[in-house]
Amino acid sequence: MTKEHFKENLEKALDGLIEFTQEMVINKLPHQYKFIIKINCSYDGNELENDEEIFPHDKIDAASSINPASELTVLDYLWRNGKVPQWINVQVSRCDDNFSYITLECCGRYSAFLNHKDGPFRASGPSIPYRYFDPVNEKLLHKIDLNEINKD
Repeated sequence: MTKEHFKENLEKALDGLIEFTQEMVINKLPHQYKFIIKINCSYDGNELENDEEIFPHDKIDAASSINPASELTVLDYLWRNGKVPQWINVQVSRCDDNFSYITLECCGRYSAFLNHKDGPFRASGPSIPYRYFDPVNEKLLHKIDLNEINKD
């Protein structure tokens, strides 16, 4: 996978994410992004296959100077030797007046050969606490305040 292809996949994952999430939250979500990178979010104890590679000592915690990251930092950090995490969950986690903060929850296994036509990215809506969702009718009861439910 080329770095340009990886960038295109990231942009494709972000395309519509704000609009989709906006339907479920009360916050005004800016179209400017900052990213929170979470790495090694998978179990990687099984044997590596094909070209897979792991970076077990690679750590980013809440106090890391890399977070929040720019798109360029995301691309530079996650594209390694032509390999990228096998999957990356993408979700708007919070916002302020200037930025929507996008969490990138990354697999610890890196590969150049992905089985997904759209790359490693899987976009999803915000985490919905049980009190906001009616499971019988499968609908949102009321919009969520991202900054309230995602307090650290």
